[in-house]
Amino acid sequence: MISPHVSKSGVAYPGDLALLKRIYDEVCEERGLVPGSPEASDLAIEAMKLFSAGIFDEDAISRRLRKR
Repeated sequence: MISPHVSKSGVAYPGDLALLKRIYDEVCEERGLVPGSPEASDLAIEAMKLFSAGIFDEDAISRRLRKR
């Protein structure tokens, strides 16, 4: 989960980026996606969109990415 000191403005700080990368890596591995491939890039974009939309909870982001 993201630290409480992080603003809810949608700005991604280093800890937030690490969380998003961890989720990205897990979903890529589950799907057999090669990082940097068009499909993996779409996944990264979707993760950032969710975060920018105010979804900061690791479980929520993870669930949404796995559903797409």
